[in-house]
Amino acid sequence: MNFWFKPTKVFALFSLFFLNSIFINAQTVYELPKGTKIRVRMDNEINSKVSSVNDTFTMKISEPVKVRETVVLPIETVIEGRVTEVKRAAIGSKNGRLAISFEVLRLAGGEKREISGVLVNELTAESSQAANLLTVAGGTALGAIFGTVSKSENGALIGAAIGTGAGAGVAFLRKGKDVRIKADEEFEIELTRNVTLPVQDY
Repeated sequence: MNFWFKPTKVFALFSLFFLNSIFINAQTVYELPKGTKIRVRMDNEINSKVSSVNDTFTMKISEPVKVRETVVLPIETVIEGRVTEVKRAAIGSKNGRLAISFEVLRLAGGEKREISGVLVNELTAESSQAANLLTVAGGTALGAIFGTVSKSENGALIGAAIGTGAGAGVAFLRKGKDVRIKADEEFEIELTRNVTLPVQDY
């Protein structure tokens, strides 16, 4: 009896170990390394005109993220972001500023992972420089015309100088532009630290 019991017990332990190994191998843990770029699509607009520090917003992944040719973050996976700094556009052609961070990854199974991400391309407003130059140039030309019409000696030069000053004054009073990310706009974010994803069964 004992002769048969021991081999059977050993065989049972070996089988258990073998099945456990198969189960472990069937589960894979993936890690997104620092520097991974993720393309996303914005859900709702944020901008430097109305947004405030600590406002939160969401976006969805628009291109699947792969690790070793395996999709680990499918399209529509949600990422949460937060506004960390706001500067309104101001007079003097001072453009607005909006700094944001990306902090939470919502996974399909309901799990969440804290992440740290930044924009690949910094938010910038449309340049007002061209408009300012046109304002100054227009003022200069208009002043020169008035100076010529006055027929006084050096009238054109004096008029041009006055016009330039007036144009520069208008340019200075011009308000800068606010920056924004529009709803449905696509852009890229970059992870600044590694992110370990939950175990996946295969």
